[in-house]
Amino acid sequence: MGLAYLATALRQGGHEVEILDYLRDCRDDAQFAALVRRAAPDLIGFNVYTVSLMETRRLLQCARATAPAATLVLGGPHVSALPERVFEFLPDADYAIRGEGEVPLRQLADRIAARSLEPRTIPGLVFLEHGQLILNEPYFAPDVSEYGIPAYDILNPPSYFSPNGMMPGQFPVFFSRGCPFPCTFCAAKVTSGQNLRRRSLDAIMEELRLLKERYGITRFVIYDEGFGATKSFIMTFCERILREGFEASFELGTGIRLDQVDDELLETIKRAHFVPLIALGIESGSERILNLMKKRTNLALIREKVRLMRRHGLRPTGYFILGYPTETREEMEQTIRLALELPLQEASFTAFMPLPGTEATRWLIERGELPTDFDFSQVRNGAITYAPEGMSLRELQRIRRWAILKFYARPRILLPMLSSWRQVRYVLSRFVRIFFQDRTAEGRATTAVSRH
Repeated sequence: MGLAYLATALRQGGHEVEILDYLRDCRDDAQFAALVRRAAPDLIGFNVYTVSLMETRRLLQCARATAPAATLVLGGPHVSALPERVFEFLPDADYAIRGEGEVPLRQLADRIAARSLEPRTIPGLVFLEHGQLILNEPYFAPDVSEYGIPAYDILNPPSYFSPNGMMPGQFPVFFSRGCPFPCTFCAAKVTSGQNLRRRSLDAIMEELRLLKERYGITRFVIYDEGFGATKSFIMTFCERILREGFEASFELGTGIRLDQVDDELLETIKRAHFVPLIALGIESGSERILNLMKKRTNLALIREKVRLMRRHGLRPTGYFILGYPTETREEMEQTIRLALELPLQEASFTAFMPLPGTEATRWLIERGELPTDFDFSQVRNGAITYAPEGMSLRELQRIRRWAILKFYARPRILLPMLSSWRQVRYVLSRFVRIFFQDRTAEGRATTAVSRH
């Protein structure tokens, strides 16, 4: 979706654009190289995530060898979170862009095409000048509606429908940019800014109608952090959907703020055809850890709102973090007990990830628990790269697996998940990844923080 927004911005400047999604379009690096060679691009942009740094470095090297004259530019969460070190690990890149990329990338492409590049004038650009790293101030649009609608004709939403991907008729949408919340483990505000900027309802409805009429999308997964931030916006959106008689279902992909939940809101989202499975970032069963995370919630509120949702026929899913800095074994046990106590439909137990740009990671570096030159390429999905003092990485992995087993081994949780072959396949794939494939990732990560 980020690439599709960038494609729209580049098209507005008169540039020809192709989107190459490696996971969708390539069997291997040889096919990737062949597709790059066929396109013969002047500029190649890479969306960089911390958890895929190794893959990005490999593909950058491949792109450099295949299209040596092309300008290689990086963007995405990792660049915004750690711009001062981006060329250390990805030296084949010419430029990087931190913050929102639509305006900077278009300006960069415009000036490369006009042969009048002045890097210091492009907002958000990160580059080397005579060996000195230059970090231009990032750009965040005051009105995100100016970015327009993603280039769906290039992205081709149905190409993502697959047994292991999106269900037919399902696709993600984003209604806002920015995250106003101070959660210490999350870098969302580093990437998209702390000011919440919502698109206009007219622009949102135009996009929803396009996706439904042209691509047959009837289930929209709302993935931006800002949608569930305030009751007033959710109510306004639902009322617009109901007033226009827009027939589709909606899924809260990033959840909803529990302090915004009440009877009126829950009844309204049901009438507006929101699916009953709703994600909740509960995170911990310890009041101390919740306060350290700056979650702005408490256990009493969590218990009250989850049960209220159940009374309205909704099926909340809980997201939990284990191994937060200074967390004790007893506090992790409190989290597991809370997950078992609450009437949750599903639960996700994730080991704390020291992501660049987060307050928690800065704190660990300041305390010396992580080295100042910590290798963030070790931070990968499934790998445990940090455990609180006095605990090994392997012990934290055992606690995580135990939590998953205790939660899902209960018949009332397991049996509904086996109601269809798609669900059975999903459960089996998750089980294999967590209990078998993660052992390899765990082994790779053991060297990340040697004191453990």
